[in-house]
Amino acid sequence: MEKKRYLGFEIKKMDNIIFRQLKKKLVDAGFDEVTVMHGHILGYLCRHKDVDVYQKDIGEAFGIGKSSVTNIMQLMEKKGYLVCRTDDNDGRCKKIVLTQKGEETHAATVRVIDMLHEELEQNVTEEERQVFMNVIEKMKKNIENMNKEEEQC
Repeated sequence: MEKKRYLGFEIKKMDNIIFRQLKKKLVDAGFDEVTVMHGHILGYLCRHKDVDVYQKDIGEAFGIGKSSVTNIMQLMEKKGYLVCRTDDNDGRCKKIVLTQKGEETHAATVRVIDMLHEELEQNVTEEERQVFMNVIEKMKKNIENMNKEEEQC
């Protein structure tokens, strides 16, 4: 008798496979020093470059504590991706500014990620893609409903 394959478990396995492949492609492209969190932060900073971004914003956006944000920012600054400047109005606040290297690194990693997605989705028809998206949306709604039920208890 064949063991039942649970969709959630298959999604988690696929996530692990995609993550390993992405990491490999980034290393092959010369980005072995960019961690996943650094990549997310670079993306956040690129999307928010028209507004002032502070360390507290990064902590809130990614759900990480103050000391972790400080450590990450120091490492990213050391690698030349950003600079942390003391705010002119409040010396306790650190404004985060993306450097040109940070912008270029973000753009290059996005290209690698886009290529991975194209390779991953080759031979998948538009109809199959739509069915997959519909199933994923239903599963997300199921989780939302579970969370609502838990909140009511």
